Amino acid sequence: MTSNPPAPFAVRLPTLRWGAPDARPAALLLHGLGSSAGTWWRVASALAEAGWSVTAPDLRGHGASPRTTRYALADHAADVAALIPSHDGPWDLVIGHSLGGAVATVTAEAHARWARALLLVDPVFSVLPSDVEALVADLLGDLDQTDPAALLQKNPRWQLEDAVQKANAVRLVSAFVIEHTVRDNSEWQLEPVAARIPASVAVRVLAADPALGASFSAAEGDRLTVAAGDFGYTVVAGAGHSVQRDDPERVVAEALRLVG
Repeated sequence: MTSNPPAPFAVRLPTLRWGAPDARPAALLLHGLGSSAGTWWRVASALAEAGWSVTAPDLRGHGASPRTTRYALADHAADVAALIPSHDGPWDLVIGHSLGGAVATVTAEAHARWARALLLVDPVFSVLPSDVEALVADLLGDLDQTDPAALLQKNPRWQLEDAVQKANAVRLVSAFVIEHTVRDNSEWQLEPVAARIPASVAVRVLAADPALGASFSAAEGDRLTVAAGDFGYTVVAGAGHSVQRDDPERVVAEALRLVG
């Protein structure tokens, strides 16, 4: 007999803020695995300059956030669902990269009034059981990437501050967090979850270039365009998995277009 998963529990997430706290639109930015709130510096600054209020948390186990024994997506969702803008209504836009995109998807499906729109930056929607061991090994190998100069050499479209922020974030995350984020989510299949997000919530995906290691596939995008409510996706040519670092202007432009 299969036991039910434990009920999610929330931790309080520290946040960084850009712009006036009561400004509108209000955006929440969710980083990827092994990153932190500060890695959003370019996107957040540009939105604040456009008059937005921007909030970015360190997800559990990352940056200055509490460490826990569990890293299921449902637990992450409980954490971010507790974050609300100063006007006490839905977030006008939630932007989530990679793991952050998965967390945003699960949260929006579970809490219909949490966000008006989602912008998912190369989100991870599928992890097959057969890929878990290789994925964990690759992710643990990334913990050695703490030299900004080496990160810049590997990612020539980044700015130095991108590399510094990423290196700092990697130093603050542990192998336990990385491994359990994968292993605590044994059924990481989010297409059905995304399809259940209410049609009142606009969902857009900016996918990385498949030639540069995209996590979100065109096949997933095509299926969700048919199955989901207000859904669309675009491939950002020439951008790797960290689209917000390779092409932050595109992410900002899409945010401005989506919220209008």
